[in-house]
Amino acid sequence: MEERFQLGQAGGRLLMREEGGRVTFEAERPEDGRGLYKAYLTGAGEKFLLGTFMPEGGMLRLRRTLTVNELSRRGLWPVTGGAAELAFAFGQGGGQPQAQPSRQHVPQGWRLESAPGRLLGDRLLVQSAAGLTGALVRRREGGFDLALAYEFNRPFPLTPLFCFARLEEINGRVYAVFRFNQKGCPRQERD
Repeated sequence: MEERFQLGQAGGRLLMREEGGRVTFEAERPEDGRGLYKAYLTGAGEKFLLGTFMPEGGMLRLRRTLTVNELSRRGLWPVTGGAAELAFAFGQGGGQPQAQPSRQHVPQGWRLESAPGRLLGDRLLVQSAAGLTGALVRRREGGFDLALAYEFNRPFPLTPLFCFARLEEINGRVYAVFRFNQKGCPRQERD
């Protein structure tokens, strides 16, 4: 079974394919440079976060597979539609790279990493880190923290991990800090 839905006022489309108890969703919308967009499923009066769109081929795209059983438990089967919502606005000047820390401004306990993608254990994250030229890394038991300079009027670094980031001030500057295990996979635990 295959169905198509429009993604509401934010624009875009959602393709849904059911096969063998699994449902694959493919969402896409135009890249407008305004910020991060999230996709949602709707069904039987419920709303479910499908995920965050990623830039790909001049569009914002998202792919995810769920089971019919999981969708039923959440009150979303049958799926009746979808929505795309601006979750985080870049503000003025979006699309410009974040200023990176210099060697003389590396905080105690951290080290400067010029190619943070090499530390990550997932292909999507490695692709998202392409172009990031500097980061702060702090080793910790069972893994490491990765801190990327963050400015409220610039694109969010490592978009797929938007929900895992915590904003911290380090040496008077705001960073998006992500926690990873030893294999470079994201961890959600907090201090």
